[in-house]
Amino acid sequence: MSRNDDWIQELDDASKTCVYIPPSTRRKERANGTQNDDTVDEYELRLRAYKAAWNKCLSRVQSIVRALQAPSVRAIVTRVSRAYEDVLPGLPYTELPVIALHGANATLVEDVARTLEQPQETGMLGQEESRSMKTLQVHLHPAECSTVMNMMKGLITGFIEPGRKGTASLAAYDINLLRAWHIAQAPESKLVVFLHEFEKFVPSVIQDVFYICSMHIPDLPLVFVLLMASPPVPSYLNSVYPRSTRALLRVEPIVVSSGTGAVKDILMKTFFDPDFEPDVMLGPTALEYIAEFATRHISSPDVVVTLLQLILMKHFTQPLSLFTHDEALGEASPRQAEHKLGTQFRTLVEDLQLRLFATAPSTSRSRGGSSAPPTPRKTDAAGREAEWHADTAYELLESVSRARVAFHKHTRRMRVAFGIATIAERVALGPAPTHAPKSSEGGNTRLDSLESLSAVLRGRAGSQIRYMCMAVRKLPLHKLRELLQQLHAFLWDLQNAEVRREEENTRVWVVTTLNQLPPQTEEPLEVDVGFSVVQDPQVKQVAANVGDWLQEYISDRLVRLDEQVLWDIWYTGNTPFPSDLVNPAPRPTVVSALLHPHDFERAHADLVRASTSADVDEPAEDVDEAREPALWELPDTSIAFRRYVEAGRMVNVYDWFESFAVVLETQRRKLRRRAQLAQGAQPNGKGGTPRARRRSAEEDVDMERADQDSGSDEDEEMDEEGEEKWKIEVQARFMRALHELDYMGFVKHTGRKPDHVIRSIYDIPD
Repeated sequence: MSRNDDWIQELDDASKTCVYIPPSTRRKERANGTQNDDTVDEYELRLRAYKAAWNKCLSRVQSIVRALQAPSVRAIVTRVSRAYEDVLPGLPYTELPVIALHGANATLVEDVARTLEQPQETGMLGQEESRSMKTLQVHLHPAECSTVMNMMKGLITGFIEPGRKGTASLAAYDINLLRAWHIAQAPESKLVVFLHEFEKFVPSVIQDVFYICSMHIPDLPLVFVLLMASPPVPSYLNSVYPRSTRALLRVEPIVVSSGTGAVKDILMKTFFDPDFEPDVMLGPTALEYIAEFATRHISSPDVVVTLLQLILMKHFTQPLSLFTHDEALGEASPRQAEHKLGTQFRTLVEDLQLRLFATAPSTSRSRGGSSAPPTPRKTDAAGREAEWHADTAYELLESVSRARVAFHKHTRRMRVAFGIATIAERVALGPAPTHAPKSSEGGNTRLDSLESLSAVLRGRAGSQIRYMCMAVRKLPLHKLRELLQQLHAFLWDLQNAEVRREEENTRVWVVTTLNQLPPQTEEPLEVDVGFSVVQDPQVKQVAANVGDWLQEYISDRLVRLDEQVLWDIWYTGNTPFPSDLVNPAPRPTVVSALLHPHDFERAHADLVRASTSADVDEPAEDVDEAREPALWELPDTSIAFRRYVEAGRMVNVYDWFESFAVVLETQRRKLRRRAQLAQGAQPNGKGGTPRARRRSAEEDVDMERADQDSGSDEDEEMDEEGEEKWKIEVQARFMRALHELDYMGFVKHTGRKPDHVIRSIYDIPD
């Protein structure tokens, strides 16, 4: 099986929620020689680079999310294991253990399920508790639990092993069957029931199921885990379910760490952590969109993963993104890559040369004819420009390699400087307040806030850095010692060997400065007046040196990333987020499709022509896209919708039908006249070419104008039977169009006037 047919195996993989099926015409056109190999190979290389970059980013995000949610997973597993042990004595009956999980996501549910199945491998519990813990699980969804019988059947058959043969005297929805099976097969195992999207379950069904299960505990050790999207306050259980049902339950709420704090941790530990280097760095526009989406809409880790994937997919649509990881172009040796670039990727060579010319440091190109003598700065700039000048394929690939090394080195320096700045800010200014005031630029005054990340990438964090350094210069001895100790620990704990080597001089300077501090014999007396404190002269001098060094160090490294050569290969920059993929806007799309159906028809025809195995040699229909089709050329539903738009708040159905019938009558006459002209043009042999069709259309218009001027009608009159059939056809077509608009929600019926309908939409675009 070839590499292009790998999707056939993915169809059998149950874990795949989406499978990409490549267009079959590419393989056929490539075999016939009708398509250039450049397009296919470039697409495959970019797709391969995208998969590698996304898998690296996804694994990092999942590890961060698992670390953030580890306390919640441990709490859930512990409460499941002790569900029937920590029971309040003196109760008249045993309560049904229920864990209300607020803010759960797919990663959390997967970790909980894996930990319950294999507690010894995950290490969440102690060794003794892990050996004694045995659980069985079943996952129920609202779609399969519409009635009590269906829900009980899904619950019981989910625990009993599938494919069990033999006769049974009890029905599949009888809980006594589960009880007998539990006693015979797994008497020591707890039965955990996960209810996904709990708010979508029918409350009456849940009440009956809870009542049935509460009658068989603790002999049947059931534990319910409710996966809820609603906040813990106000409680969904208290507001929807009666007290009689809640009295049967022992509810233990658990709130998963989420919100903007979790989003900030994911972004900072993925793109601003010195120990991790992503293949593609997010730009300020993408960070602003994620921050706004998390603040205004949903701040879930699953949403962040989706947004990051869309950003990377958008980034890898540009041709130069195939150089993200290397410049080998899928070849084994540099010589083969050089030959492939020079012979096959002609357009890629032009794009590379243009980007090198646009992004390389250069002298003032606009004053090429100036006679001013060269200065040392101009000479250095000219040397840097000559360094990035490339004419051959080998020089282009070498330029890409050097640009990649320079860009990643620059981003590593930026991440280290950002980490040092956040440590200094936290020590000098204290913990960030919960509700901090926002600056005029729309971001928070703290560097490590979610809103300030975009300002850091744009190089607009100078005021915050100066304010932080001013606070560092006024630190007392114990705070200054704490700052230097934290900076030393940060530099010492760097995991990346290359980063540690690059920051060796910085760590030596921090250790030297820390040794210059005088010993602290007693608690100093401080007089706080803003930042004015009583400082020892020696401490004041050291603090001033530290503040000056921090300002110079951070300002030199927190600069714009789009000033590097070929930066748009590894940096999204100011590329706008593809928000139409997140918010497709179905309502205006449907209205636009009804008003302009031919545009959507042409787009769909192009998509089908590009993605099916149709004959590629068939010429496409010559359609004048600039011409707006007349009303009679539209489909029946669009004609009815056009008349619907022209009506008032209430639409008289009979008047609507009459106006619809007038358009259909015009359509019948036009089509008959066009058929007559087509029959007349066939013998001459000129009706098949696009030019002949346009000429016949022009003749059609001229003949219609002549007929209108003369007032003659050459259409043959239909007989009585034909007229009756035509009226029935018009009525049927109107009823079908009306039903389609009613199905889409544009029509609202009223009981006061049976012959009228009410419009449900008024803001119709032109």
